[in-house]
Amino acid sequence: MDKLQKKAILNQVFSPIQPIQEKDFFFGRMSQLTKIIDAINEKGQHAILYGERGVGKTSLANIMYKSFTNIYPIKITCDRRHTYRSLWEDALDKIQYSQTINGIGFNAQCKSKMISMKSLISSYSDLKTNQIVNLLNDLGSDYKLMFIFDEFDNIADQNTRHFFADLIKSLSDNNTNTTIILVGIAESVEALIGSHLSLERCLKQVKMPRMRKDECEEIVNNGLKLLDLKMDKLVLDKIVEFSSGFPHYIHLLCKYGCLELIENDKNNFTETYLTIAINKGIDNTSEQLRISFREAISSSSSSNKWKFILYACANCELDEFNSFTITNIVKEYNKITKNNVKNSDLHYCINELAKANRAEILTKLGKGRSTRYTFKNPMMRAFVKLKMNAK
Repeated sequence: MDKLQKKAILNQVFSPIQPIQEKDFFFGRMSQLTKIIDAINEKGQHAILYGERGVGKTSLANIMYKSFTNIYPIKITCDRRHTYRSLWEDALDKIQYSQTINGIGFNAQCKSKMISMKSLISSYSDLKTNQIVNLLNDLGSDYKLMFIFDEFDNIADQNTRHFFADLIKSLSDNNTNTTIILVGIAESVEALIGSHLSLERCLKQVKMPRMRKDECEEIVNNGLKLLDLKMDKLVLDKIVEFSSGFPHYIHLLCKYGCLELIENDKNNFTETYLTIAINKGIDNTSEQLRISFREAISSSSSSNKWKFILYACANCELDEFNSFTITNIVKEYNKITKNNVKNSDLHYCINELAKANRAEILTKLGKGRSTRYTFKNPMMRAFVKLKMNAK
C-alpha cells in the first residue's frame, strides 16, 4: 500500500470532522444499534436516540440509513427553520413512484413519469397527523419505510415536536409499514420531544452514552489494522484516556498521528507521534473551546492555579450524570500539585468557573452539600486534557 492509498483509507477510518458514513469503518456502539434494530422489527415500535454532543449519534444514524436491508430509508437533517409540514415535505420528496398516463388517440402509447410523494400533501393547507398516517398506509404493507430525523434538537417550534409525538402514537396504533427514528442532543427524552406518557409503550428510548474503554480501543485497533500501522500500548491507553469517551477525539488524535507516520514512511505510532497529534489536534479543535479555555484560566499573576483546578475537574471520576463534587476536584488537584489543600481553599475558585467572567465553563448543579459540577460543554473535558498534555 503506497502513501496515496493509505491517506485515502485514513480519511475514511479516522474522521474527526465528518460523521462516519460507511459501515465498514464504523466500530463500537453495537448495543445501541441492536436496540434500534429491535424497534424496527417490532410492529408499532419507534425509537429515539439521544445523548450528549459528540458521542457519535449522527454516525450511527448514517449507518442505519445505509446498512439496513429490506427497508426503504429516508434521512432528514433538521434545522431551526423546519416545521412539521416542511419536514414531511422534505421526507416525502425523497420517495418517488412511477405513474402511467394514457396517451390521446387510437394508437396512442401509454407514458410513465416519476411522481414525488410530496405532491400528495400539497393540497393540504393544514397538514394533520391522520393525513400522514393515511398516506403511509396507502402504500400497503409490502413497503417498509424508515424515517430518520437527525438533529431533532435543532427544531425551535415546540408545536412541531408535539405533532411528532402525536404522530408516533397514531402510527403505533394504526400503521405497520413505517418506523420513525428521532435523533438529537438531549439529556433526556423529555428534553427532546416533551413528556408524553402515552409514548412509553411505543417509543424505544436509546441513550447514547460516552464510549467505553473497549469501544474506544476498537476504533483505534481496527483503524490501525486497515492502515497496516502499529501503536505502543502506552500510547493507546493515553489516547483512550484523553478522549474521555468522545469518539471525536479518538478520531482527531489518530488521524493526525497516523498522517505524520504515513508522511514519514513509518509504521509505529509512538509517543513522539502522539505529541504531534495532540498539538495538531488542538489547532484543529473548535475555536469556541479554545476561547473558553483561555477565559477560564486567565490570571494577572504567573500562577498556574486556574489551569490546575480546571485540569483537576477534567480528571475527576464521574457519576451517572457525568458530574463531580468539590471533594473530587480537591482530590485530583492535590494529586496534580502535590499539595494538601482543603475543600474550603478551592471553593471560591470552583464557583467562579461557573460564572460568565470565567466563560461559565462549569455548570453548578444543586445546592449545599449536594452541590455537583459538570462541564457546560461536555467536550471541554477532553480538550482540557489535551491542552495540559501538550508539549
